[in-house]
Amino acid sequence: MCVCTCMYSIYLCSPCVCVLPCLCARRRPSRACSYIPADRLSVFLSLSFSVQCELLECNHTTAQDRSCKATVERRLAAGVEPPPLPPLPLPLPPLLAGWYHCVRNWANSLLHILHTRCSSSECQCSTNPLFGQVTADDQSARYFSASHGLVQTHPDSAIFQAGFGGIDNLGGRWGSTARPPAALRSRPLDYSERATAELRRNPSLSAPDECARACREGEPPRICYYHFTLEFYTVLGAACQVCTPNATNTVWSHCQCVLADGVERGILTANRMIPGPSIQVCEGDRVVIDVENHMEGQEVTLHWHGVWQKGSQYYDGVPFVTQCPITAGTSFRYQWTAGNAGTHFWHAHTGLQKIDGLYGSVIVRQPPSKDPNSKLYDYDLTTHVVLISDWMHEDAAERFPGRLAVNVGQDPETVLINGKGQFRDPNTGFVTNTPLEVFTITPGRRYRFRLINAFASVCPAQITFQGHDLTVIATDGEPVQPVNVNTIISFSGERYDFVVTANQPVGAYWIQLRGLGECGIKRAQQLGILRYARGPYQPAARPPTYDVGLPQGVVLNPLDAICNRPRDDAVCVSQLKNAGHVDEGLLQERPDVKIFLPFRFLGYRPEEVFQPNTYNRYLVAPTGDHVISLVDEISFTFPPSPPLSQIQDIPPEQFCNGDNRPADCGANCMCTHKVDVPLNAVVEVVLVDEVQQPNLSHPFHLHGYSFKVVGIGRSRGLLHREFNLPPSKDTIAVPNNGYVVFRFRADNPGYWLFHCHFLFHIVIGMNLILHVGTHGDLPPIPPNFPRCGDHLPPIQAPLPLSPYH
Repeated sequence: MCVCTCMYSIYLCSPCVCVLPCLCARRRPSRACSYIPADRLSVFLSLSFSVQCELLECNHTTAQDRSCKATVERRLAAGVEPPPLPPLPLPLPPLLAGWYHCVRNWANSLLHILHTRCSSSECQCSTNPLFGQVTADDQSARYFSASHGLVQTHPDSAIFQAGFGGIDNLGGRWGSTARPPAALRSRPLDYSERATAELRRNPSLSAPDECARACREGEPPRICYYHFTLEFYTVLGAACQVCTPNATNTVWSHCQCVLADGVERGILTANRMIPGPSIQVCEGDRVVIDVENHMEGQEVTLHWHGVWQKGSQYYDGVPFVTQCPITAGTSFRYQWTAGNAGTHFWHAHTGLQKIDGLYGSVIVRQPPSKDPNSKLYDYDLTTHVVLISDWMHEDAAERFPGRLAVNVGQDPETVLINGKGQFRDPNTGFVTNTPLEVFTITPGRRYRFRLINAFASVCPAQITFQGHDLTVIATDGEPVQPVNVNTIISFSGERYDFVVTANQPVGAYWIQLRGLGECGIKRAQQLGILRYARGPYQPAARPPTYDVGLPQGVVLNPLDAICNRPRDDAVCVSQLKNAGHVDEGLLQERPDVKIFLPFRFLGYRPEEVFQPNTYNRYLVAPTGDHVISLVDEISFTFPPSPPLSQIQDIPPEQFCNGDNRPADCGANCMCTHKVDVPLNAVVEVVLVDEVQQPNLSHPFHLHGYSFKVVGIGRSRGLLHREFNLPPSKDTIAVPNNGYVVFRFRADNPGYWLFHCHFLFHIVIGMNLILHVGTHGDLPPIPPNFPRCGDHLPPIQAPLPLSPYH
């Protein structure tokens, strides 16, 4: 008989024999053992407190769970010892009876430990309890849990979180790493606990799970600390021999096994997680992230997509614009205030690293009184983040600049939902047996879901929930008046919040995610499951296929971009109505500054690009064409130093724009494209797609701001503008052969990147910098801020050789 844990589940196993039924829970047993997942473990433990089994379906934010917590606290305050589990309820064969007594003794011991170690301020009921390693010689050890939103204590030096970012951690099955007995090796292992050192050293900091909480009016802000260790890693590596992740914990992971879609490959990870750790805080919190780069030979920056960085411009995370890249073996501390609530995300902003795994969610919640749509939903759970991403079966660098014969282009093999999914080999039909993402809801309740499109390729993403309407309430973190749709099409960098009402018969329903456009060639799709509590785990309907999918119904963000009239079958982004405050100055007839930005590709002939002693960059498109990107006839190149902190180190001729092109600039003009904007000016930007390629819409993202979308369409005559409560966004897709018009007030000084969000278009120049204000408007440069730049000293004559040489 053995007792072990894998992430959030406690397994009661005997070799190849099922030992126990799923106590108080109708769970599907595995082949080797029955188990009690974390959201059922609370019932197994709370039986001693006379709590009904139905509480197993509760979440830590629900009224039932608060009642559970109150019951436990009353018992603890009264000093009531938890009663033991009942004796054998009925006669069983001797072998089964022995197993039952073994488990009963173990459970009673665990209940006793919990009773002696917990106080009302340290223990709460939760769907994901994790009880830390407790040994006989460590009864006083203080620990903290990975459960979302629990009020816990900080760890001491004896126990640390295996998934919190420390290097060389061995993922223990109890979540925290236990030192191996000295007798098993001649020398003890050296464990780095740098990931939790700052938490132990500074009591004013809050751990990630403490910050993932319900936000209340008048609550003082917290300082939320995170530690990201970035490293090369592997899907289906040896960590999967130690544990198997079977639950979603977005804040951090206690199992370092990465399954992805079940195809082995090398990846990049933060804290050995795909997606990386989720940052979930309240509006006004101070967020501190220590990034430790262990990717040998690679530099990196992290961008906090959607966070405006007012007052923290130096931490926007753009290499050679706001900071120098973080070189291998060094650390960099990002710190910013969560000033704008909403659904955001973080990702690497250097090279092609994002698509290899460096991304995760950033959720900034606010008190319900500040959310105009808060009455439309009952629950906003940490586990109801839907982060979708495209996924290759090789490093992204294998696709750049691109191939001509085998595996051409930059399209992904598949797509993932929260880093999970299955892959069907198009040649053999073989399907991997990896888990799908499951979202659990309770009948009659309304749930807020947060969709994040972390794609890096050119494919739009289409998501549909079987049998359920999606009530859209926010886009890119900004509230909109509710709109009911059935399908959402999103582009790289976009986010949409929607409400799902659990009003269907109890059961399980398919979630279908399809990659459109070029992803249709490989039929890239992924499935997830929307499961009703106390219902089955598998949908009764056959899984939808790429070609025979779920009914689309009303579509948000249609690809045809017919947006100048009302439609019954679709809703354009420009037709959404803002539910927040709209600056009246943005609605004036004439803006202070108008910026016209046509963009296109420039094609090279092979004899043009492969000239001796010339090394122009290029991308090999799926058609075999060699191209670079142009915005207003300029292909962007990054400066040698970040202008935000080292403007004096950059020669003025490095910068250019459409009105100030270098005299020697040819058709492939390459320089640092910078447009200057006065502080507090009302700016209108007109983006025009001149690529002339069907099924390719480019999403553009503006750092440091949200803007009002006043026009989308395809006509090339008089551009249609709509000033009636235009929606706020920070990422907008320009229809192929179409246009987008947006406005914003330039009230955030700094150097802000504006770029196409397709990864392979960024590296060939589809970017520019909007420089707002002057350096006198900026906050002071942080102390000891890293510097970088060219090193080109005068060439010296050879030194005379020493006669002794």
